[in-house]
Amino acid sequence: MDLVGLAGLVVALFALLVAVYGIWDVREQVKSLVTLERNRVYARVTHKMSRRFLQRIGDDDDDGREASLSDMHEFTMLVRALDSKQTVESAQEFASKESLASAQEMVRRGLAKWRDDLDENNVNEVLREWQNDKNVAALRKILGHSPLSEPNKDLMS
Repeated sequence: MDLVGLAGLVVALFALLVAVYGIWDVREQVKSLVTLERNRVYARVTHKMSRRFLQRIGDDDDDGREASLSDMHEFTMLVRALDSKQTVESAQEFASKESLASAQEMVRRGLAKWRDDLDENNVNEVLREWQNDKNVAALRKILGHSPLSEPNKDLMS
């Protein structure tokens, strides 16, 4: 009787360990899927938003100039689901500035040109400040300093 009870206890503990591992694995997979979905929505948002700043060479229509508000809302929801410390404003700022950087890259490669109502010098200054902020955040992350009051410039990690 004691041997059967001991065997039952061992089997129950093994089953408990398998269940705990299964729960942990599912949580990791769900987080991975949410991260993947965030990155997919981020790519869509930045692509649509970068078109607000550009006029494609040889293209006279204005389709696609405005980013969908639902895409931006979806992106901010996913960012906040992964990191509850993020605010809606910080996620939107991140997407907007990265869209501007994407637009600048398209202009640099000759795929588009800036819209006539945009000041290229102002865009370059905004992007220079944004890149400096991202560099400072990355350096602090490397050195182990935790910025308590600064917005996160590295949402996509």
